Amino acid sequence: MGRIGARTLGLLLGLALGASPGLAQLPAPPVVGTKTLQIGGYGALTVTRPEHPEDVEKVEVSELVAAVLAWGRLSPRASYFVELDMAKRTTETWTGRESDDRVAPVRLYGEYAFDDLARLRAGRFLTPVGHWNERHAEPLTWSPTRPLSTYRPFAKSLTGLLLAGEGTVAGRDAGYAVFWAPSLGLDRHFEEDEETEFDHALGLRVATEVRPGWTLGLGAARIRRSQPPDSTFLQPEGDDEERENEDESRGLLAADLRWAGLWAEFDVEAVWLPASEHEGAESGVFGQAAVRLGGPVWAVGRVEHYSPVDGGGLDLGYAGLTIRPSARFVVKVGRQFVRRSTSRIPDGWFLSFSSLF
Repeated sequence: MGRIGARTLGLLLGLALGASPGLAQLPAPPVVGTKTLQIGGYGALTVTRPEHPEDVEKVEVSELVAAVLAWGRLSPRASYFVELDMAKRTTETWTGRESDDRVAPVRLYGEYAFDDLARLRAGRFLTPVGHWNERHAEPLTWSPTRPLSTYRPFAKSLTGLLLAGEGTVAGRDAGYAVFWAPSLGLDRHFEEDEETEFDHALGLRVATEVRPGWTLGLGAARIRRSQPPDSTFLQPEGDDEERENEDESRGLLAADLRWAGLWAEFDVEAVWLPASEHEGAESGVFGQAAVRLGGPVWAVGRVEHYSPVDGGGLDLGYAGLTIRPSARFVVKVGRQFVRRSTSRIPDGWFLSFSSLF
């Protein structure tokens, strides 16, 4: 979870009132508000104590981010949204190596609403695949680690056009987002060197409330990716000189299911890239549950299986506590368990502090 924009802003307001941070969200929600300029942001710091046999006592900063947000309405139908990472250190990259970045646009787009059923967005925006990627801000996520399935198979952001809308189907909230990222070569100026990029992409995501509290989402895309050449991300680091472009377009299929209540939340997301003539198949699935123990304290657990292109599989688990002592401040502490452990995907303890401002 974790994003600020449209329904995400409503998510923040719900959080400020003490509600569950897991309210259902339809794809590519619109910018809300009537002011010309609104400014906000968030920051997060995560420290890790990996359980490496050779260096058990090592403690390091695995995530550090400070993001500035600006959004507003230029007319009754025209709006804009900007999210800039002013400083960032992350290990949530294609290879799992640490990457530093400064002043990188995560979102930078304008939008025109013809009506509720049709909004045209142009610029750089979050890729509408699953729930997590469109609510990525640390203060709104349950754990200090992000599932591999939500960032390794596809680019977190893309540059192009998006058509989205919301309505009702059989009395239930529903929405869609169709996106197109042409081969402009712009993403590689925006993305960190260790991130997945889209050379081009065309896709669709639809989501609907199937029962009260339950939201089902489905997505499909045709993509060609560019990423650091180290496809065997579970192996020791090598000397990478150039990014690799996939030889041909390939499919991407995704599905997600969420149930959210005042005292508990359950999420499942899955993504699958079938094998092509030159590329192996890649897939991942995770399930996550959060249960309120009392007051601001939540117990959080997640299991994930990921099958990278180098063969084999990686099993991960997370168990911890998420504490929200105020509407804007979040503390997370937990243990990540990794089968087929590697220094790039730490098996160890995580402590995170994050805040909205």
